[in-house]
Amino acid sequence: MFQNQSTMTNQTIPPLSPIDTKPIIEHGESPTAIILAIAILISIVVGSITELARTILIAILRQTKPPC
Repeated sequence: MFQNQSTMTNQTIPPLSPIDTKPIIEHGESPTAIILAIAILISIVVGSITELARTILIAILRQTKPPC
């Protein structure tokens, strides 16, 4: 029979070095990033409008359907 023995070790986590935001700020106006962000926003808006139209259409069809 095996007996598992767990030993606790004290491990110290090294402190995180601060992130240098200068390169991010300097290159934040990348045309590729802007185009990608716009494409994502457009896809979200189109998806939302499509879902809204679908929901409205289903609601209208349920109201006009004669009760059984």
